Amino acid sequence: MDLEDSDSTVSDDEVEPLSFRAHTARVLALLSVLVIAGLWGWALFFPPSKTPPATLKDRSFPEAAEAICTNTAEELSQFPKAYATPNHLERADVVANSDVILYAMLDQLTALALPSDANDASNITEWLGDWRIYVGDREAYAAALRTDPDARFYVSAKERQQITKPIDFFAIMNKMYNCVTPDDTE
Repeated sequence: MDLEDSDSTVSDDEVEPLSFRAHTARVLALLSVLVIAGLWGWALFFPPSKTPPATLKDRSFPEAAEAICTNTAEELSQFPKAYATPNHLERADVVANSDVILYAMLDQLTALALPSDANDASNITEWLGDWRIYVGDREAYAAALRTDPDARFYVSAKERQQITKPIDFFAIMNKMYNCVTPDDTE
């Protein structure tokens, strides 16, 4: 008997129903696809928040801070980059002189009026505290350079990352672009 001669068409009445296991697998697969599509749709079209958590509601502090930081950045640009200074004692002097300017910047920022929103005020206070820790790290580096020509610059950690990351994140999220940490010691 030839395979071509046999009637291989099956009518709809003769199709075997799916087993319970196969039917359940198809239903679960369909539900999975619908849940994934729903989650993506929600994430793309209904995000929980449009502003990052570090964004200040009151824009008066960021605007005043950016002006202060811009002046500071101009002052710091008068110094050579510390990492480009070959002599370790000169490098220590460059870092120490830069730190004086950074502390003056922090004093000016601290003198600014804090927003009335308690969360904003708390975020600014924490940010300024992080800045003071960072400048303290720079001071320790300058002191180490005076006795050790191979001294390395170590930055304090905050939440398992360099403290410069939250400082810079807060500054960038609030459009205080000149208030990021300087790149002179890299």
